[in-house]
Amino acid sequence: MTKRALVCGAGISGLSAGICLSQLGWDVTVFERDSELRTAGAGLNLWPNGVRVLKTLGLGTQYAEISSSLNYYRTFSSSGEVIAVDDLRNWEDRYGASLSGVFRRDLSRILADALGRDRLRLGRQVVSVEQGDSVVCRFANGEVAEGDLLVGADGINSIVRDCVFGYHTFSSDGLVRWRGLFDLADVDVDPLSEAEVWGQDGHFGYLPIGHGRAYWFAAADGITQDTNAVVAHFSDWKGSPVPDLIAATDPASIIRSDLHDFVRPLPHWSKGRVTLAGDAAHPMLPGMAQGANQALEDIQALGTVLDSCSDVEAALQVYEQVRIPLVAPIVQYSRSLFDFEDQSELTSGHRNPLFDRYDRFVERREP
Repeated sequence: MTKRALVCGAGISGLSAGICLSQLGWDVTVFERDSELRTAGAGLNLWPNGVRVLKTLGLGTQYAEISSSLNYYRTFSSSGEVIAVDDLRNWEDRYGASLSGVFRRDLSRILADALGRDRLRLGRQVVSVEQGDSVVCRFANGEVAEGDLLVGADGINSIVRDCVFGYHTFSSDGLVRWRGLFDLADVDVDPLSEAEVWGQDGHFGYLPIGHGRAYWFAAADGITQDTNAVVAHFSDWKGSPVPDLIAATDPASIIRSDLHDFVRPLPHWSKGRVTLAGDAAHPMLPGMAQGANQALEDIQALGTVLDSCSDVEAALQVYEQVRIPLVAPIVQYSRSLFDFEDQSELTSGHRNPLFDRYDRFVERREP
């Protein structure tokens, strides 16, 4: 008898969960609270670990067509001094995939197409979760769905998590990230490079995301609400590429996002037939650019244990035992980007420390 999986959330983790489980023979339905697929955030930085998961889902070719593979990662000071240039051209051989950038909407589209639009239910806001011999989701529109498994992939404000584990306290640092879009044809930067620019009171990065587009991301001390203030602040980083990128940005594309992680990590992600993935399980700051990548790794691990163990509840226990210790240091080190005053690690050599952390905590090998 075919097992039935319910997935709440149609972001990167939810859509990929639907694809993975359907490929394993599950009858899958993905429920999304919004009336459209979630596309907030403009661009995504997918590292080799995330791209490898897309390849295992059979989406390597489609992803290559919509994304931009990067050859270099350049690090500057806000005055334009070159701090480091990291050569990424051997990453396909070294890691099995390249560092890349992609437009979030494009990635959501290929994931939804691979899942099958008939498996998507939009405008379904989950309001309660009950379980026993099966798991039951009730939605705000009165609809009820029953299955053998529920994956809560409904983001940082997960209702599934709150229903099953209760409310969990978020950090209250007041951190904000700003994002904007621009066309590479309008600026004089390497179209195959990602870059970070560091100042004493802020951080700015940019990367291509396919089809001639690029996006930037930024944070600055004390600038949390005013778009004009963030534009003025970074336009003053003379000597670096930043002022030209700001000038090329459509002001209407600039968005802000509040940033949070948990005060204390969740000790468990699974209970009975319910488990969590992605931001629902481990919200993290973007300092290691691993949010979407770790969500994809969650799904790969979940699929592996469900494929090898017929007992759903036992498999979910193995899943959290595998993933929680691996994610913990990545969440911890993702905070370091926002300590603007301490740049000793960045300036102590000619290599961005992000790459050593990637090797040690993501690939789990010595740099």
